[in-house]
Amino acid sequence: MRISTSQIFQNGIDVIQRQQAEISRTQNQLGTGRRILSPSDDPSGSVQALQFESRIDQTKQFQRNGGLAEQRLRLTEVTLASVGDGLQRIRELSVKANNATETDETRRYIAGEMQQVLNSLVDLGNTRDANGEYLFAGYKSQTQPFVMKDGEVKYQGDDNARQVDISPVRKLAVGDPGNAVFGDAGLPGALKDGNGTFTTLPGDENEGSGVIGGGSVVDRKAWQEAVDAASGELSYSVTFADDGETFTVQAFENGTPVNTAPFDELPVDAPFKSGESIAFNGISFDIKGTPKVDDEFTIRPSKPQSLFTGVQNIIDALQSPVGTSTAPVNNAINRGLSELDSALGHVLDTRATVGARLNALENQDNLNRDQILQLETTISEIRDLDYAEAISRFNLQQVGLQAAQQSYTQVARLTLFDYIR
Repeated sequence: MRISTSQIFQNGIDVIQRQQAEISRTQNQLGTGRRILSPSDDPSGSVQALQFESRIDQTKQFQRNGGLAEQRLRLTEVTLASVGDGLQRIRELSVKANNATETDETRRYIAGEMQQVLNSLVDLGNTRDANGEYLFAGYKSQTQPFVMKDGEVKYQGDDNARQVDISPVRKLAVGDPGNAVFGDAGLPGALKDGNGTFTTLPGDENEGSGVIGGGSVVDRKAWQEAVDAASGELSYSVTFADDGETFTVQAFENGTPVNTAPFDELPVDAPFKSGESIAFNGISFDIKGTPKVDDEFTIRPSKPQSLFTGVQNIIDALQSPVGTSTAPVNNAINRGLSELDSALGHVLDTRATVGARLNALENQDNLNRDQILQLETTISEIRDLDYAEAISRFNLQQVGLQAAQQSYTQVARLTLFDYIR
């Protein structure tokens, strides 16, 4: 077959260009550190690398979510700590006011300080995060959750807790609705009046010096059986007779007396001794002082009540003139102290849940970091360059290019004119 001079030249140029292209590709690999420069280099490996990169981006987004959640939860924890400090101060002032040496004037001074603490508690309930969103408004993060109207704190948020994704299968609450933390939501574990189980109340017409304590549950099963046995709203009355020397306990369902089991064995005309425990249907409390005939005290199951209302009730009692007997204000303070203890415990429980969520965030962040490291290692094995092999290949390609260039120059000088004399 005939091979023309132009064909020889073209073949030589083609070989040189191929060698240059291979060297250029190897140079790009060495410069980028990647074996796969385009999907055509390794279609299967390219698809795998893209999938892993997507997983890494998703996991990093979960980490960013966790970082924002951590900031919000830490602010929540600090805020709740301040709420606890405020409630503790109100408790100290209540104990101070519950003293026979205090006068109407000094009690008003104490109430004034309590009012300032209450205002600060409302401000804490309206705390905002770095984005200007309210911590305790639920989903209504742009709505101020607590406002003071006519001497009463109203909640304007909702019952929902905001959540963020911290993994493909896990969500975490980054806040608590304000009515669950501070208020009367009626949600499981929400704050209630009295001691959280039942409330003790003095009668409005009482004339004696009897002061009822907050009481406690001594047999929760017996108490619950009594509540379940009532066909309506349960309450008890403790009524005094015989110059306050005896008392009778009567159970009521929706205001109607009931004497069926387990209410048929309540104390009747029982002797009264100041400070001595009175117990029935799983509960116990005491009454101190000297009640008069027909003085009455009421015991009923606790109802949802915000801590703001509990504090305001104490303030209102301290601002009212006492008159000849301090029993009304003492009763109000005793009830308030029980509610403050419940509120402090409730706030501590909420802080504990916030701490648990912070621990969960930390654990999930460590898992996400490990997952990212594993994915990046796998991508490196698929896509990254073996430098030793690439450098050897680059040197070999250089030798091939040099040989092609030298052979081309030798062949280019071969013409018939060199042999004509």
